Amino acid sequence: MGSCQSSEDANKPTLSKLNSQQNIHIVQPDIRVHTVVTGDMDFDHRAAMKIPLGEVSDEQLMAEVARRNLDLHDKITDALVKETYELGRVLGHGASGEVLQCMNKRSKQNYACKVVKKSSMNDAQSMSTEIEIMKRIRHRHVVSMYELYETPKCLWIILELVEGGDLFHHLAETPEYSEQDAAMHMKQMLSGVHYLHSLGVVHRDLKLDNVLLSSKKRQCEVKLADFGLSALIRLGEDGYDPEESSKRKLYVGLRELWGTKEYFAPEVIDRAYGPQADVWALGCILYEMLSGHQAFPLFRSDQGNDALIYGRIQRGEYSLTNYGLNTVSNEAKDLLRSLLEVDPVKRLSATEALKHPWIQSDSEMKPSVPLKTAHEALKHKLEERRRRQEERRARRN
Repeated sequence: MGSCQSSEDANKPTLSKLNSQQNIHIVQPDIRVHTVVTGDMDFDHRAAMKIPLGEVSDEQLMAEVARRNLDLHDKITDALVKETYELGRVLGHGASGEVLQCMNKRSKQNYACKVVKKSSMNDAQSMSTEIEIMKRIRHRHVVSMYELYETPKCLWIILELVEGGDLFHHLAETPEYSEQDAAMHMKQMLSGVHYLHSLGVVHRDLKLDNVLLSSKKRQCEVKLADFGLSALIRLGEDGYDPEESSKRKLYVGLRELWGTKEYFAPEVIDRAYGPQADVWALGCILYEMLSGHQAFPLFRSDQGNDALIYGRIQRGEYSLTNYGLNTVSNEAKDLLRSLLEVDPVKRLSATEALKHPWIQSDSEMKPSVPLKTAHEALKHKLEERRRRQEERRARRN
């Protein structure tokens, strides 16, 4: 006499099927587990850290949640965010959402709230990497994250409020900007990049638009921002050394062609690069700060043929005599050459660049004459950008 099984039971996944299909630690589906989040649940943290996530016990999982200080909720909505923060005016819009000014109701401290809608246009892996990076960093010259609310469909990211706009606008709108100012801000950028690289973070999209300023004042501080394309490298992986920047130069484990092509380092185009690509991008930024022009611009004749601009980058073809650079100090030009060195191993690291004479010397030793040529060029670019924005807005209406 054969066994009898209902169609409902036949469709139920068995424990063996679930384990073989998903290779995860799982209990019988009809067993409900009630537990607490505490580090005391884990009797051997070191051993647990060596186990793949899908194979850890519930106790180890809850202990890790406790160690990460996660505040768990059954449901997160904008109402929960508004319990703590008073949301204000819109500071900016992006493809994935908007940024609002907000105030913590208890401390009265102002922040920025970045609201990101999770969708097909937002790559889940890069978003996860960005958040993991923001959780790790806290530096004077890097934008800080202070709180995060996350659901499967939306993120509310509470960030440091940076009110000075980006470096592109600052340079275009500040006619008295001088080599002294440029050296001060470059030192701050190098300090931020040195810090990021020591943590295994490679920004991959450093440019004028992603360098923010603390205020509108001339003596303001820069803050590196936007880690949407950044990479997080495991320390020690393929020789990535958190202490020795000279050893980090040898790391070439990144492959993606991500970023802005005018700032691509030669090794990025070769799809074998590491933290030194950020240093090249800083060289491109410094070139713009001193001249008002890009070291490797994208010409109209390059449209549809990236090989042309890529060739100029790989050959290191840029001018140190045009665009008023002939009036810039020799020390500044020497640093430019050292940052825009085609060979990433010969190129200065951020750590080494911080020791360069142009960065180290007193501000009184640098020319205080405004960089008029650079200012006029960037002012013209800003006007062109605003004109194109108005044209696009008019077409939409």
